[in-house]
Amino acid sequence: CRESGDHGPFNSWDRQPYLTTVRNGTPSMVMAWREIHHNFFIDNYSPQESIDNDDGSGFFKSHHNVLIYGANGLKNDFGGHDNWHFENFYGFIDQALGVDQTLPDHEDRFFNNTAALTGGNLGEPVCTGDAITLLADNQYYTPTGNISVCGKNLPDAQKAGLDLGSRVGTIPNSSLLLGEIQSLLQIKPSDAAGARPDIIVV
Repeated sequence: CRESGDHGPFNSWDRQPYLTTVRNGTPSMVMAWREIHHNFFIDNYSPQESIDNDDGSGFFKSHHNVLIYGANGLKNDFGGHDNWHFENFYGFIDQALGVDQTLPDHEDRFFNNTAALTGGNLGEPVCTGDAITLLADNQYYTPTGNISVCGKNLPDAQKAGLDLGSRVGTIPNSSLLLGEIQSLLQIKPSDAAGARPDIIVV
């Protein structure tokens, strides 16, 4: 949004409940999972996120996307829950995630992602309580090669059981990052200069 700096290429709201049979064939107020996958989003005009799950959004699985710029990778606020980000590449975002407290068994999840961050803070996961944000197996790149997770450096956070399997290093050269993007979107090097409209799916 050029006027407010809010939102992003994709924005959702979940303020209104519906009784449907979409999820499993029986009447339910619980919606079916939605997927956002195999997109290349550039978050220009200084908005918040490429995928802005706003105002109570839930039951989203966002995966195999390339998401460039923005304040956050994963966002959840105002009662949002069950937002999963995995197998994504985040390029030059401020922090990996910013989420709200959820109920147990409805935690947000951020795993198997690659994130090149402009700073050294993971962001704002839920770090304590009965519904801790699930963090695992991520590759982080920062300007210093260090990252703070829940107020701790990564090794100390992992000793406390947080973000297990994740790694951090300094931001590599652009050719290595481009290789990760090509691998994620299943683009062969020989195809990199050509159009592949079949992989751009919303």
